[in-house]
Order: sequence, then structure tokens, then C-alpha cells
Amino acid sequence: MDGIINVYKEAGMTSFDVVARIKRIFKANKCGHAGTLDPMAEGVLPVCIGYATRFADLLTAKDKQYIAQFRLGASYDTYDTTGTVRHTSDIEPTEDEVRKALSPMIGDIELTVPAFSAKKINGKRAYDLAREGKLEDAGKATMTITKIELMSYSYPDGVFVMDCGKGTYVRSVIETMGNTLGSYAAMSGLIRSQNGIFNVKNAHKIAAIEEAVNSNKVNDVLLAVEDVVDLPKAILYDAAVSKIANGIAPRRNEYKTIPEPAEDLHYLIMSVSGKLLALGEWDKNGGALKLLKVFAK
Repeated sequence: MDGIINVYKEAGMTSFDVVARIKRIFKANKCGHAGTLDPMAEGVLPVCIGYATRFADLLTAKDKQYIAQFRLGASYDTYDTTGTVRHTSDIEPTEDEVRKALSPMIGDIELTVPAFSAKKINGKRAYDLAREGKLEDAGKATMTITKIELMSYSYPDGVFVMDCGKGTYVRSVIETMGNTLGSYAAMSGLIRSQNGIFNVKNAHKIAAIEEAVNSNKVNDVLLAVEDVVDLPKAILYDAAVSKIANGIAPRRNEYKTIPEPAEDLHYLIMSVSGKLLALGEWDKNGGALKLLKVFAK
């Protein structure tokens, strides 16, 4: 079985926990997620099954939206309220001051990556080094934020909505805001409301996914790769399908249609009947498609 599920990860589970549950429900050999969520976070977590796992990198690269809760008055080693308190403050910023502290972070900004994160440092996960007391932070990284809107605030708690790119740590944004205010701050809750085309409104909790599978309603929760991945489709004549299965790139005249290359030079190679055969890349020199990933058997 192959496809992608828009899972609603519930708070308290790790992203690995979710993948393990989905793998067991679908009895899948291959399963993986597209974008880690912290255990305390909830919301959209796309999970790929079968050959869809080979598209996870394309899904991870999509823009995301978060609804973040924060609490002022203390900083933590984890940058969220699950960790150990490092510093405290009695400063009580106004709502206007909070807005002003958030607004400079729109754009491409360099922020500190939390020590308790999945970032790799010399082959080791940062959170492992942090637990061993060998790491205070995981260095700096450029993060892209396109929108931050403060939705509510009543000291010490507040909520904002943020649109951002891949690799943005909401905890880092909140930590930086707290340092700017002098009041310190930590993330107290997080919902990922969107990941590319996946929206929280259409996400399925694990219990609902299991019920759909047991009721033979898999299509209610499992999406086809070609319906999710936003790439142009090249349609191959049936006579050339066997070439794909053998890893041989068909000639241009063996395609029924190949859309003209635009910004993205990647294509989904499909059969006339609509079966996904391969992921291809435009060959600027040969004027046809190179095979990047083959799914046909």
C-alpha cells in the first residue's frame, strides 16, 4: 500500500510514535513522516507509506503555519515549559511591547537553535548531547518567517500565529522574543495548523485512521502521491512503460505529453491509465526526462 496520510498528531506523542502506529495499522514495510513535531506539539504531521516515503523530502520543504502559545516570566533549557528553569523575571511587558518584540523577526533571521532539538552535531543528535550536559545550544541557523500575528495576550500568557519556512524553530522565536523583552519566555503549547497543502481541518487522529482501515474505508484517509505532490505530469505511452520498470529513460517521442519546463524541472511520470511510474527531471541537454526515482515494477 502506498500513499500519504494527513495525521493529526496529538500532544504527548513523538513523531516516531506516530509513524510506528501508522506502520502497524497499515502493516507497511516502509513508513516515514514529513517534518518532526516536538512531543508537546500537536497538529498536522504528514505520514508517507510505501513508495510515498521517497517524496518525503519534497513535502518537508513546504511552508508551514503554527499557532503558538507562550508564557513570559521564565526561560527554560528546552526553550519550552517542559524543561528546567534557567532564569526568571518579574517584568510584565505590555501587549504593544510584545508586538514590537515579535515584528523584527519577520524575514530571513538568524536565531539560536535549541539544544534539545533533532539537529545533528558531529553525527550526534543535539538533544542527546544536551541530556549529557555537553550542549547549551545547537548554534545559529537562518530561519524564514513570513508572518507573525499576535492573537491574544494577557500577562503572562499569549498566542500568536506564524507562517514560516522549513527549519524554523518556534521555540527559538519565543526565546528570542523573551530575551528582547527582558521578561524571558518559553513555548507552552504548539499546533501546526498547516504543512504545505495539508491543513489541520482535514487531519485525522490515529484512532479515526485505525477505524477507517478496519472498516475498509482506507481511501477516506489515504491520499495518492500524485494528488498531493504539486508537480507537472508527463504521460508515457503504454509501449514504453516496461523501460521505466527496467530503469531506462524513455525517449521524448515515447511520451504522449510532456509539459514545457517551468521553474521546477521535476515531473511525475504517469501511465496513460493514471499509474505513477517514476519521478523524473528535465534534461536540459537531451530535451527529455532523466529518471530520479522509479516506482514501476
